[in-house]
Amino acid sequence: MKKILAILLAALMLVPTLASCSEQTSGEDAGTSASTPTADAEEAETEETEAPDPFADVDFDGREFRFYTSVDETDATNADKFIRGLGETNGEIVNDAVYARNLFVSELLGITLKFTEASFSYSNAEASIKNLVMAGADEYDVITQDLMALSGLASGNYLRNVYNTKVMDYDQVYWYGEAMRDLQFVEGGMYMLLGDYFTDCLASAHALFANESILNDNYGSTEYINEMVFDGKWTIDNMATICEAVARDTNGDGQMTEGDLFGYTCIGTWGSAIPALIGTGVQYVERSEDGISYCYNNERSVKILEQLNKMYWNNGTLTNIADYSAAGLRQVFANGQTVIMGYNRIGDLENLRDIEFGVGIIPYPKLDEAQENYVTSLHDTTEAGAILSTLPVDSEEFVHTCLEVFARETNKQVIPQWYENALKVKYVDGQDDAKMIDLIHDTITSPFAVAYNGTLGGNMLGSAFLTPLGSKVTDFASNYKKIEKAANKVLDRVYESFVNNIMSGN
Repeated sequence: MKKILAILLAALMLVPTLASCSEQTSGEDAGTSASTPTADAEEAETEETEAPDPFADVDFDGREFRFYTSVDETDATNADKFIRGLGETNGEIVNDAVYARNLFVSELLGITLKFTEASFSYSNAEASIKNLVMAGADEYDVITQDLMALSGLASGNYLRNVYNTKVMDYDQVYWYGEAMRDLQFVEGGMYMLLGDYFTDCLASAHALFANESILNDNYGSTEYINEMVFDGKWTIDNMATICEAVARDTNGDGQMTEGDLFGYTCIGTWGSAIPALIGTGVQYVERSEDGISYCYNNERSVKILEQLNKMYWNNGTLTNIADYSAAGLRQVFANGQTVIMGYNRIGDLENLRDIEFGVGIIPYPKLDEAQENYVTSLHDTTEAGAILSTLPVDSEEFVHTCLEVFARETNKQVIPQWYENALKVKYVDGQDDAKMIDLIHDTITSPFAVAYNGTLGGNMLGSAFLTPLGSKVTDFASNYKKIEKAANKVLDRVYESFVNNIMSGN
């Protein structure tokens, strides 16, 4: 306000001068003279409010930024379309935004982009990258790969520590700083990069999808579940109640089988149950000066296993379908044979565009209303970023600079197109759906278990919860006692590996 008053006062003081000048100059000149003070003031104000780009003077003189980009098409989501894109415009909103971002960053930093395809399976990714590092060749600046593979590589000292960077600012919104800190086995050892540039970290976030038409028929509102979510009352108990209340034996044969109307349909009780388990807010480990230890042998875990059994083993839940695939599951949903569909992820909204009824997106339920926040799970195949340990130390600043700018510009140029315009507008319908995607995005906080479960021998997800769930076992305590000794031994071994990494300077 003070600036505006000052400008107005200056303009008023100049009126006599401008009038005098106008008598001695042509109309064109007078017009130019009269507009100059206001234009100068506006320009000055703009200069004061817009900070200069800190990377404006950076010029790497055409240096290659070498990206080993994952093109694993067997996974439910994939990072490559957000990293490389098609390399040209085609009128598709997200691809064109990726192309524009890549061009902008290349010109801003004076770099050229080199992409090499990495096509590994779920089972051979870690071993393949290890062989690459052991060969000692400095071929790539950055890679994308599954969290599960990256966790094993990190513990084996195959990745570069990115904790003490002078360039990448993990407090910025375009980095998932809290999730990255959760992935530290030891404070100061940060090896996996999660953020907007690695867009699969958002695309592969788990969510539930609801048939709004069936909800409206049964509860008189398409927003029935949404209201519970926003009121903090979307719990496993309430979900199980809906599943059983809505289920119908539509063919009248006296049995609930595929083709009838179910409340909840998913694929099995393993991968489908992981986001439900993570959604309960279970805390697996605690860190201290003395190291890291498991902390989930408690009454909360007892209740979690009991509630998961209630969610997956009731008359309204179907876990076994004929076409045992994500596509088959989506077809069951499209046929109107289930109210809620599990296993899918935010990025799968792109596969639901042709469904005729309204599709709602909701988070996985909380354990109970006492749980403060919803928690959104990534998948162990979520493709995050990393830097191989073969990268020379004197190349780190170059790579960190490229990553920081790519992350920033992805947030500015790509995410608004994919997240705001595509996911919220093109693929879903309604303001509540947009708010729900925001809620799911903001609750991606705890990827530790899905990343390290395999590295730690499966003792967080499988042995402790999912194996007994698959057998309808509800006794957590006796099951934990069976795995406790071996689980702690593996945890200590992996902890030592990370300590040795840091002590060696990485």
